[in-house]
Amino acid sequence: MRSGAWWHAWPWLGVLLVVSCGGGGGGGADGGSDADRPDAADAGSERWDAEVPDASEPTGPLRVRLQGPEVAFVGERTCFEAVAEGRQAAQARFEWFWGDGARESGGARGCHAWSAAGDRLLSVVASTPGGERADASRSVAVVPRPAERPPTRSSALLLDAERGQLWAAVPDADAVARLGTGSLRLLDEVAVCGGPRSVARDGAVLAVACQEDGVVQLRSAEDGALLQSVALHPGSHPFGVAADPRGGRFFVTLQASGALVALDAREGRLLGRLEGLRDARALAVRDDGLVLVTRWRSDGRSSWLYAVDASDPSAMRLLGATELPAEEGLDSDTDNSGVLGFLDSVAFSPDGGTVLLAGLKANVVTGMFRTGTPLTSQTTARGAYAVLLAVGMAPPVVLARRSLDDMDYVGAVAFDPLGRRFYLAVMGAQRLLALDAYDWNVEGAIGEAGVAPRALAVAPDGASVYVYPELSREVRRYEVRRLSPEPAVAERAATVRSEPLDPTVLRGKRIFYTSADPRMSRTSYLSCASCHLDEQADGLTWDFTQRGEGLRNTIPLFGRAGMAHGPVHWTGNFDEIQDFEGDIRGGQGGRGFLTDAQWMEGDRSHPLGLPKAGLSEDLDALAAYVASLDRWPVSPYRRDGDADWEAAVARGRALFESAETGCADCHRPPRYTDSGFDESGQAILHDVGTATAVSGGRLGGPLPGFDTPTLRGLWASAPYLHDGRAATLTEVLTTYNPEDRHGRTSHLTAEQIEDLVTFLRSL
Repeated sequence: MRSGAWWHAWPWLGVLLVVSCGGGGGGGADGGSDADRPDAADAGSERWDAEVPDASEPTGPLRVRLQGPEVAFVGERTCFEAVAEGRQAAQARFEWFWGDGARESGGARGCHAWSAAGDRLLSVVASTPGGERADASRSVAVVPRPAERPPTRSSALLLDAERGQLWAAVPDADAVARLGTGSLRLLDEVAVCGGPRSVARDGAVLAVACQEDGVVQLRSAEDGALLQSVALHPGSHPFGVAADPRGGRFFVTLQASGALVALDAREGRLLGRLEGLRDARALAVRDDGLVLVTRWRSDGRSSWLYAVDASDPSAMRLLGATELPAEEGLDSDTDNSGVLGFLDSVAFSPDGGTVLLAGLKANVVTGMFRTGTPLTSQTTARGAYAVLLAVGMAPPVVLARRSLDDMDYVGAVAFDPLGRRFYLAVMGAQRLLALDAYDWNVEGAIGEAGVAPRALAVAPDGASVYVYPELSREVRRYEVRRLSPEPAVAERAATVRSEPLDPTVLRGKRIFYTSADPRMSRTSYLSCASCHLDEQADGLTWDFTQRGEGLRNTIPLFGRAGMAHGPVHWTGNFDEIQDFEGDIRGGQGGRGFLTDAQWMEGDRSHPLGLPKAGLSEDLDALAAYVASLDRWPVSPYRRDGDADWEAAVARGRALFESAETGCADCHRPPRYTDSGFDESGQAILHDVGTATAVSGGRLGGPLPGFDTPTLRGLWASAPYLHDGRAATLTEVLTTYNPEDRHGRTSHLTAEQIEDLVTFLRSL
């Protein structure tokens, strides 16, 4: 039996952490330990005189059983009854052992207040004057009392227990699914706005945040009927929406704008806005107005969780940010160094005192150039989570960080209603994990939770968990009262009436997001989405020296339509998307999608060797999905209709296209690149003076130059240059272009540089 006490879980704090949620004293303590169950000498040492019973009375052994609640709240007096049965039951005395070191002697009624959370083994021993003994034990879950107004969080899956409905955002279909929970079934597929990513409810109003359209729609929570559409900036990219537990408001993260806004839940009015939250993505809200917002991608050195005081939504203020620095020296077959990123989910515990944060730990610490140690399929990336303590109106404090073995990115987290347990949805490995909320041990797992599980909802009684595997196009219900044997799917229901994607593209997208397939990854750690979740880049610079390259900044996939951009990567070292077969077989440790005979034929194993297309339907489907990513996101820097901004863009465009700077010589409109192959079939590369000792080579040979990256979507691809050294476009044009080999910019004034940057950000 687990002790589960918080002081066991957090010994490195050097203190006993006590969480109190109420008053009331408990039973006495004599310094005894619950580690020692009472034995005959202990419990029977106290004797007393009693009348010897008549031999004709009914006989029977002493028995005892415990009655009382299964759950107790921290700091609150909780009582239990010991019911004795048998010949001398009426004369029994009782010894209570409370499982936290406290014990007391007395009657059949025992009361106690536990000072710390965790599972406790409660025991009672009954003794009679005649020397009979009997004992009973049971587990009691001690938890902080849940808040009267439970915390909320952003999620693509919303359970409305009051109406017996589930809502699921389906971004590929520009719709939300309305499902009934009495018997899980699809009730309606409601067309909404472009790219819905999360849903929330306040009373009778449902809010849907649509990333592509820059819109938050307010709809009826009964049937999804549109009430009104709140237009935000088209390039703001709203992602997370959560209701204020106090009622009457929604909070929304604007990822591209780096802002948090508060909206009136009835009228859609903007109540407040807070800037400066870079890459704002997921959020969680507590009933005192504390809002936590994740910075989705790390900066390679640390990841961040913003804390916002939104007690007054019209005057929100940033309290600070919790930093989670990169971890070093952890590389093994069960862990890796790295920094936590892709923070898509954050949740408060039901009492609001604990915070759960999860994502993917990417190893941009290790590598042949950086440490002299090669990355392996087991040390490149893995799923990880952090547990934090939230006290008062302040940034939470990190208590622990844990990594998952043989599992990739954690896409969703959720607590059960009492906070005894939390759940992690592991996207590529397609698993659902249930963990004890106080000692963080895994209590059970579901090994096949569908393709790309990205959202969770727990029933109010904690007996069921709803899982949303987005690419399985369904919601599943699992009964989790017992986790052994592994729960099977109790119910499932579709989220779409007809598939919105081309069948081959859907097949490829499922492959893209799956690490559990041994062809993709040897140990379920890596998939294509590990670096390119949601078509984007992780914002990190990897050490690919062992691959014959060097330090390489991840390139986004959106808008490039696969090979439509030209050769792939900074050195143009792939001439077809199917060339990723080599990375899959190498860095990811997968078996690959080609047969070994196909792979070894001629020079096909070389990225620029014999074609790989047409040999594997699945590999071709993967390429078809990447080729389908042909849309560019709207820039948050655009200010269409603003005369001053439009004038600055025009001046910047003129500078860009002029012979004075020569920028358009290589970045030719409308693609804003000259990427391609010359007449001899060689990739067009340029030496623009940015190569350094960290740049390595190309395909294991000399580095003649770099492929010209498109400038479209440039606003979304920081940091810049092949090694990610430039944090801003201004640095690209000035600090890291001292010889004017990367465009002639040294003679430009500060105002002209600003105009040029304004133009580039507008693309």
